[in-house]
Amino acid sequence: MVDLEFYLEYYDFLKQEKEMGKKIIAFMSHDNIPEELIAAAGFIPLRLIFAGNDDLMNEGTNYLPTSTCAFALTSIALFSMKPSRLKFLELIDYFIVSNHCVSDICSSEIICKYFNIPRINFYIPYIQSKTGLDYYKLELLEFKKKIEEIRGKPISNEELYASIKKYNKLRKEISKITYINIAGSKKLEIYYKAMLYGPEILDEIDSIIHELSDENSSKIDNVINNKKILLTGCSMFMGDDMVDIIEESGGNIIFFDTWIGDDYFSQYFEDNWLLEQKNRDQIDILVEFFKQNNKTDHCVPNFVENRVSKIEKIIESLKSEHRLKNIGIINHIIKFCDHMSLPKEQMKEKLQEKNYNVLNLERDYSRASHGQLSTRIEAFLEMI
Repeated sequence: MVDLEFYLEYYDFLKQEKEMGKKIIAFMSHDNIPEELIAAAGFIPLRLIFAGNDDLMNEGTNYLPTSTCAFALTSIALFSMKPSRLKFLELIDYFIVSNHCVSDICSSEIICKYFNIPRINFYIPYIQSKTGLDYYKLELLEFKKKIEEIRGKPISNEELYASIKKYNKLRKEISKITYINIAGSKKLEIYYKAMLYGPEILDEIDSIIHELSDENSSKIDNVINNKKILLTGCSMFMGDDMVDIIEESGGNIIFFDTWIGDDYFSQYFEDNWLLEQKNRDQIDILVEFFKQNNKTDHCVPNFVENRVSKIEKIIESLKSEHRLKNIGIINHIIKFCDHMSLPKEQMKEKLQEKNYNVLNLERDYSRASHGQLSTRIEAFLEMI
């Protein structure tokens, strides 16, 4: 679990950036938000990737029904209850309202309305057809126009290219961690840091990767000898102790097939191709990112089939890389997340047809469920 020092350091970082005149633009959406455009304007994109507990979930029900996604309820409560560790949320200047899901829209609108944060709209198409791509480009252009109004001057093509190049490098570098033999909890901490700080910490990330790649680095981690797990489904957000429960139960997540993980960090272009696009309209490059994002639950026909195919390729690659015989799959579902809960049985059935061990783990952030979760995970790990 991330310690308090991490949050304090991030508050200091954002405070210094604000003192330099930069705006902080926050958003809940898990994918397809053009953070490169935000950064190109000299602003700070802030992803809400913070999990909750019983108190935060209960507070969220003052604004939305109990049948709302636990993550969405928590996100509202962060602004209502103002946990001291998340003091940096007070620094937010604008909030993006987007349509990743119904809970995303509702909670984002509530955050803007009840906590007086100016909103910026950015709506994403659900289908990757030509019409969908054209619509996405129009939204990008409108979003760019709004960001330029806040900035007070246009964002040049050169500025946007430089920003895209930086984020592309960040994703490419972080993707190297995938096959490093360390505890899943450590990988997750690196993912959190990269998604919050962005390219500002590229040098630090390079140093971390170099250190972890040392052939003796695996000896410092007892957890790496646990049963190997691929996590798919919903992300594990900061403040969630689910990864600790899995490790304490005898498992180790070696691959995060989630938005905080491979879904995000695998989205990069090769350097030579990107260099060839330098003089092209960079908005078209952002559209290309959207077009290539074809393995997530958003904007993709045949999501289950695509996801199963991806998982199969990942597992075979992991088996080869780590010389493993068996890897278990945990399909992690935050309660009332329709995107992940509706296809869960179909996905489990298709994976089991390929002889994989699969556990559908649906839960919220309640502390009372920890014992039951541990029992289920331990029983599942015994099957591997």
